[in-house]
Amino acid sequence: MVNIRSKLTATPSHPAPTRLSAKARKLINASVASKTQNRKRNNIVEFLDWAHQQHLHAKDILPASEVILCEYAAEFGGKLAGASAKAKLSAIKGWTTTKGYAWQGGDRLRKVLAGVERSAPPSSFRPEREPVKKSHLSILHAELDLTDTNGLDCCIAAAADLMFYSQLRAGEILPTNSSLAQYDTRSMPRVCDLSKPTSSGSRQLFLPRTKTSQQRGEKVMIPVQQGSTNELTPSNPLFAYTDANGTKRILTKTLFLRRCNAIWKRHGISRQTGHCFRIGGTTHYLLAGVNPDVVQVFGRWKSSAFLKYWRNLESLASLHLHRHHSQQSHFSRVSTENVTRRRHRTIHRN
Repeated sequence: MVNIRSKLTATPSHPAPTRLSAKARKLINASVASKTQNRKRNNIVEFLDWAHQQHLHAKDILPASEVILCEYAAEFGGKLAGASAKAKLSAIKGWTTTKGYAWQGGDRLRKVLAGVERSAPPSSFRPEREPVKKSHLSILHAELDLTDTNGLDCCIAAAADLMFYSQLRAGEILPTNSSLAQYDTRSMPRVCDLSKPTSSGSRQLFLPRTKTSQQRGEKVMIPVQQGSTNELTPSNPLFAYTDANGTKRILTKTLFLRRCNAIWKRHGISRQTGHCFRIGGTTHYLLAGVNPDVVQVFGRWKSSAFLKYWRNLESLASLHLHRHHSQQSHFSRVSTENVTRRRHRTIHRN
């Protein structure tokens, strides 16, 4: 390894940091979700541990020179995927700039990270999970007890359909705790957040908090759904049910996924996550021929981020190419017919 400490002797001193106020730092932290904050914090701790092992001093790592950053990034060569390495360096960059120092990463660091990406082993890439499909929902409905006496299974079926057909994130409607007393109505929907059905039978659901709208929430459209429902009051959590003991409980994300996967496992279907419902609904609409722009707005996908979640790409490509060629053939036929009519009219005039 390059002797980092000897390299530092040639590095000019850095200017004093421009410190931000406590209010500004607080707002920077609030710009990302708490889960993301924890991940970034862990990345910084990893960097500090590495620096300690290299016998670096505090002045050497805040701010860290590009040489040190390159050496740290090089540690991931042949071990991590490029995106993972970039995320770790991004956390260090955010930490450095928040502390008021200029980021020292430049062209050499970008090239090292590019090398990490090219040398990433196959084991560093997580296999893409298959999206939930309409056939999966059919299996779920067939095996769940959807009689009026089983509130839990009715709740699970409704949540599965809603997440799939409305392209929802599981965390937007299912909490982590089943206690009514701990249900946070500031972030989770209640029955009163569901609008009355329109003439077509669809409804709107207000989500108090979403991944991209933490304070104002968002409204989503719910297509017509059939099936049993639980008897709930307007103030009840949207996915509440009565258990075998007559106690009102809330469907949690953990319980929901455990029940779904237990059923699907018996049919040879791989384990699904909450996000698989969202990308499954997106793929379902695209395969049905719905305009991608409509799917994007309906699913609240920001910019074109949803494109990377397209599944069944071969089917989608075939579908849209077939539609394109069909339209071209139609336009060509219509154009030929128009030319022929004009020729006939010209002949008759003559």
